[in-house]
Amino acid sequence: MTPSRPAPRRTLPGRHAARALLVGFLTVLLTLGAIGAASARMDPTARRGDPAGPFTEATIVDTGDGQAVSAFDAPEGFDPLAGYPAGVPDGSTPNAVAYAGTIEIQDTQGRTGLTYCINLAVDTQAGVHYELGEWSETNVPHLGYVEYILVNYFPTTDEPAGAANDAQRAAAVQAAIWFFTDNLVLATDSPVRPLTEAIVADALANGPGQEPALPELSVTPQQAGVPDTGELVGPFQVSSDGPATLTTVGGVEVFTDPDGTNQLQDGDEVAPGTELWVRSLSEETPQGFVLERTATALVGSALLYDGSNIGLEQAQTLVLARETDLTVRAGAELRPYPAGGLEVTKRIAGKGAGLQGEIVVEVDCDDQNPDTDLDQHHTLTFDAGTPAGDHPRLITGIPVGSLCTVTEPETGENARARLVGDPVIEPASVTITADSTQSVLVTDEYAKKKKKDKK
Repeated sequence: MTPSRPAPRRTLPGRHAARALLVGFLTVLLTLGAIGAASARMDPTARRGDPAGPFTEATIVDTGDGQAVSAFDAPEGFDPLAGYPAGVPDGSTPNAVAYAGTIEIQDTQGRTGLTYCINLAVDTQAGVHYELGEWSETNVPHLGYVEYILVNYFPTTDEPAGAANDAQRAAAVQAAIWFFTDNLVLATDSPVRPLTEAIVADALANGPGQEPALPELSVTPQQAGVPDTGELVGPFQVSSDGPATLTTVGGVEVFTDPDGTNQLQDGDEVAPGTELWVRSLSEETPQGFVLERTATALVGSALLYDGSNIGLEQAQTLVLARETDLTVRAGAELRPYPAGGLEVTKRIAGKGAGLQGEIVVEVDCDDQNPDTDLDQHHTLTFDAGTPAGDHPRLITGIPVGSLCTVTEPETGENARARLVGDPVIEPASVTITADSTQSVLVTDEYAKKKKKDKK
């Protein structure tokens, strides 16, 4: 993105306090211990009080209904679509699953929901943060059959009706899900096994289901560099199926126009289709903005670990066990960079000055930092008939270290004026430095065309 206009850099009072309030708003306070909900292993350390990320949509808070089950991991090559085996397949390895059942989540507004796990080999804990995602992002097989189970069984319904209680009911459903996603086969003497066998048979006979549609809320792009000198950057395109509420993060301002005249405040509504422009006004990290709205997430929607728990590289993937209202979020992360400026002065001279046509000067600034991608391109247009003299144009917000090359592809020669020699560009390229403005002079000398020149 290219900055759209300069603005004076300043620090706004109270921004640090505002960020502290935002973090408090995002943090889910956990009062529960750790859970190892998807594995035979119980993780002893709960992530109690881990602050949520800016785009966190749900956090694990507790286990729900469920129980331990005795099971086996089927060997490589096992095909769950062939049906539940009569016994334990040869080559299986024991897996005493400590907990099979529902997992309770909570969104940032305190709404709760229930989920199941869909990757048995990965642990999770209370306090781990999630966001909604597409099935394709889970890398989990047979989710269509999982969807059928979720729509037709506990907690969406009271099935299987033959379960002794909700704990056994939830364990049977979770075991059926793991049969499809993780090739988990219950021990032949497990009291849950007959219930799970029946669920699997039903799913194979009547499934698979279809992936549920996710609530629509997105911001494009999701990341952008922004100059630390206060220029506006945009547009950011908002796509949604309803209005969303704005929250800024880390000392930024958000506008609905490229000139920065219509500023939005925290709590303002942003309509679908809105374009936004932003600027950085502090050295805080992180920086950006978040849009959020309450929407209904359908049963079977995937919940992916959002990566915001410090030191936690992965966590199990979940699916919603029943339809749930959640606060969905989207936004953009801003990455401030040191910036400088370039003033390009167009000098028009000669007896034909003012008779020339439109002049176009191109400025290409190549970011020399291998770790960033902040190249910029600027087109400077000087109207036909621009009079003799110097005509400066200022470009700001260029990344420090960028190599800017200036060319003039359209010189303005026409039937009335001809160029005397080639354009003179001094210097043809410059390197941008911090908090300073480099200068380039582009000189064209014009002569009036004589009648014989016009032929």
